[in-house]
Amino acid sequence: MAFSNDAANGTENTENRYSSFAGVSRGNHVKFHVAGCAYFWAVSEALLKAKRSIWIMGWWVSPEVYLRRPPSENEEYRLDRMLQAAACRGVMVNVVVFKEVAVAMCLDSHYTKRTLEALHPRISVFRYPDHIPGEGVRPSQIGSYSARGDAGIQEIGDEALQGLFEAAGLRSLFWAHHEKLVIVDQQLAFIGGIDLSFGRWDLIQHPIADSHPCNARQIVFPGQDYNNARVKDYEDLKHWEKTGLDRSTTPRMGWEDISVSMTGPAVVDICQHFVDRWNYIWDVKYSRALPGMSSYAPLSQPSPFVAPCNDNAGSMDCQIVRSIGRWSNGIPTENSLYNAYLDIIAKSEHFVYLEQQFFISSTGDEVEAVWNRVAEAFVERILRAARERKRYKVIVVLPALPAFPGDIHAQFAGELPRALMKLQFDSINRSGLSLLERVKKAGVNPDDYIRFFNLRSYDRLRPVTSNWVDDLIHPLGLHANIETGAPKAPDAITDVQTPGKDAQLSPGLWDTVSSCYMLDGPDIRNVLWPDGACFAEMEGFVQEQVYVHSKLLIADDRVVLCGSANLNDRSLKGSRDSEIAVVIEDRTPLPSTMHDQPFEASKFAATFRRYLFRKHLGLLFPQNMRRPDGHFMPAPVPLDYDYGSPEDLLVADPLSDSFLAFWNQVARRNTLAFRKVFDPIPDDKEKTWEDYDRVAERARRGHVALDHFSSSKEAILGVKDELSTIRGTLVEMPMDFLMNSNIQPDDAVFNMYTRSGYT
Repeated sequence: MAFSNDAANGTENTENRYSSFAGVSRGNHVKFHVAGCAYFWAVSEALLKAKRSIWIMGWWVSPEVYLRRPPSENEEYRLDRMLQAAACRGVMVNVVVFKEVAVAMCLDSHYTKRTLEALHPRISVFRYPDHIPGEGVRPSQIGSYSARGDAGIQEIGDEALQGLFEAAGLRSLFWAHHEKLVIVDQQLAFIGGIDLSFGRWDLIQHPIADSHPCNARQIVFPGQDYNNARVKDYEDLKHWEKTGLDRSTTPRMGWEDISVSMTGPAVVDICQHFVDRWNYIWDVKYSRALPGMSSYAPLSQPSPFVAPCNDNAGSMDCQIVRSIGRWSNGIPTENSLYNAYLDIIAKSEHFVYLEQQFFISSTGDEVEAVWNRVAEAFVERILRAARERKRYKVIVVLPALPAFPGDIHAQFAGELPRALMKLQFDSINRSGLSLLERVKKAGVNPDDYIRFFNLRSYDRLRPVTSNWVDDLIHPLGLHANIETGAPKAPDAITDVQTPGKDAQLSPGLWDTVSSCYMLDGPDIRNVLWPDGACFAEMEGFVQEQVYVHSKLLIADDRVVLCGSANLNDRSLKGSRDSEIAVVIEDRTPLPSTMHDQPFEASKFAATFRRYLFRKHLGLLFPQNMRRPDGHFMPAPVPLDYDYGSPEDLLVADPLSDSFLAFWNQVARRNTLAFRKVFDPIPDDKEKTWEDYDRVAERARRGHVALDHFSSSKEAILGVKDELSTIRGTLVEMPMDFLMNSNIQPDDAVFNMYTRSGYT
């Protein structure tokens, strides 16, 4: 197995790989957490055991988010209560959250700060940045830059560009703090894409129904945690308990996300990043602006790593990489995270798996509007494989649509999602300079090397009165008068269970049918409808995209890059959004095969990739929130995985003909079944806006397309027959969606001046 020659204990600030502030460190334990259920539980375990410090950094932090579910059984595991309990034990809690532009976002970081700091004097919360004009470009200078189009605008520094927009009275173009970190006692760190906020908790089967007419205590997603960002955004978070959606008619949107937990010397570098950010904000906002008037204090430098006395050192080489600059941390721009992307892709030998929220990238100098060249790296690597006549594959999983509410064809509400879709499709397969077009122009069939996919799930809603849930939820938890006595959570569950087919069994089983497309799940054709003729079962079936929020790359089953960064300029340039990620190489070998030939994989990377593939293909047992297994525990607790099982062997070789055929067949079959039952948007059938309007006009958002079935009582049998063919959540990405229409022409909102805010 190949490892970097510069791996060394500790870190240095010069000549590090990828020009990172941190070097490669050996001896780490790392563990992956897929979907919010396992991740939030692991965080709760860490918070329970905190003795000295808890450091949290997030784009959004929701004080009332439950880390264990259902809430009625886990009231003390709400984030605010866990932080308060830790502070009462003497733990110092420091939280850094992004200070949003209030008119453009609904995060209400002021509410987060006020709520958390009111809990205990040991809890301190910083919000940053304060949105003030930048310097360096006057509005009168805009003509000299804009005369050369996108290329000219790209020459304006990002900090100066912010000032230009503010001074010119145009839409703000402020960048964001986007890292997601939890650090406990400077010994255990969580890093990845999952914020401790509403909408992020989910199970691996992604249920989208949560109405429980027979047992109110089974609610899993309380208040605004029951969210579908394609229908309605969060609002008025001071009243988080008000759902805003009708659970009997509107499904939630599943949320695919990933983070890792880790112990070892690399945690020191994560701590250093947090300390640097905290102290910079303290200096700018309090030490200089309010000298001697603030009770806030800077943090001491991180404690050095102390190697364990026993043989419990981990087997993983880790390097922390990031995007950061002058506006975000008062230092010269660092884009080591971007450098890692380019290097890992260029050096990949067989296979790359990419799971991302965005894919906005450039294939060369001719693409003036986009700075990063990740797409170009894929083009070059694919063409090299073609020249060498070697099998090489790239699988990319993306969201089907951006997560913004409203009709994407609406003049104003649809502008932002249309702009993002245009930039993404221009990067992937249109514009004349896209990734697939560049490969095709070189005489190579891109389908032989790279394919794009989405995730989608279905479920069945049950009828409840429209105000039923809002009457039930209270800011302090479930109303005590639902049953006699105050709500009481059970004792903490500490036993680690082994996943198995009985994991799906729980009270209110048919309040969701999401187990039907997972391993050993029931056949949907045999699932009873408990509500009789008063509410037609046909009306209950719904579908929605699983929103992919992951920021993950796995190469050759040997290298993992996981963090907070999207694949776009905002995340990768360094002078825009601040981001952090970790590059992981496990020294523990895992005998495997690659294209049917013996191959020595890395145990961590290969297991991570196999687990995700099995999840998407429905080859994992449905997850039970009440029965924690090894995935729910943070590092260094070992991971549960059934190596050598029939399901594992199906996905073990990502280049074998049998795996690729199986993957593509499942995606195709699922796509056709969803099309037949629901007519979801987007779809390849809608190649123009006219096509889209015809479908959208008769579509009942997320519900069964009734005109695809007869009006007889037997129609439900046809629906269930189709749904019974669905396995997992994998579907094809509709590459021809709106292919023959200009998704978003330049206008007053989307143009060469504003484009960099979208890229």
